[in-house]
Amino acid sequence: MKRALAVTLLSGLALAGCAAPEEDTAAPKTQVAAGAKDEAIAKMLPEDIRKAGKVRVASGVSFPPMEFFDTDNKTVLGFDADLGKALGEVLGVEFAFENVNFDGIIGGLNAGRYDLALTSMLDKKERQQQVDFVDYLKSGAALMVPKGNPQGVKEILDMCGRKVAVEKAATGDLLVDDVTKKCAAAGKPAVEKVPFPDQASAVQALQSKRADMVAALDLTLAYSVKQAPQQFEVAVSAIDPLPVGIPVPKNDTQLRDAVQAALKKVIASGTYDQLLAKWNLQAQAFKDAAINAGT
Repeated sequence: MKRALAVTLLSGLALAGCAAPEEDTAAPKTQVAAGAKDEAIAKMLPEDIRKAGKVRVASGVSFPPMEFFDTDNKTVLGFDADLGKALGEVLGVEFAFENVNFDGIIGGLNAGRYDLALTSMLDKKERQQQVDFVDYLKSGAALMVPKGNPQGVKEILDMCGRKVAVEKAATGDLLVDDVTKKCAAAGKPAVEKVPFPDQASAVQALQSKRADMVAALDLTLAYSVKQAPQQFEVAVSAIDPLPVGIPVPKNDTQLRDAVQAALKKVIASGTYDQLLAKWNLQAQAFKDAAINAGT
């Protein structure tokens, strides 16, 4: 079942212009130097994870450049995958990525199916009721439209009365709900939300004209435009920027603190900056490694 889903996701990425890119495009082959295990930080991990030798990582593997499948439909590439590897090296364990629909990630964490998530999740106050975040980037929502912006989208209220493709439970989905309220207050028709289980399908909906625009984090939409500059452009960006965090179950403060310590080590070593440069995410840098900095 998991492999079938992976194939489906890869096909969607290819159709949407967001497949695992060629060597000379946006899947850089730069190798970041491996870090050494930090024994003191590794001892901070919960005993069961230290014994297992791995961290079970939930991730929606259809969100380039953060996480996406390579051409083998198995290997996870992207900034989050590289960051997981770097954190694992410091902690002396493997970060084992498992593909999960975004809307099932927090529930899976709290049910104990996964230890944490690396999936570009915005640290929002309402989410902090269920999980703690170790913050590692900053990002805001954006709107992507067909090249040339035929409908003249200039602001978020231009979403009113139009079809907006989103990934279920992700940033774009929440944005549509917020904007729909603003549309009503302005006497405008509601946004027509077109939800999909993954980001690749949302992009494909725009490409096939089943949606007027896509709402998602700016970092993934910038990637989509880079991959298909003749098809797409970003019309509105930097909407409600917030930290992007690693969610950890509220009851696992030991793991949370170990991950925070490892992230601080990755930042201090320079590896974090190398990864930002590799994936062209310098503008999204967030070096505080703060816990629950979102509002």
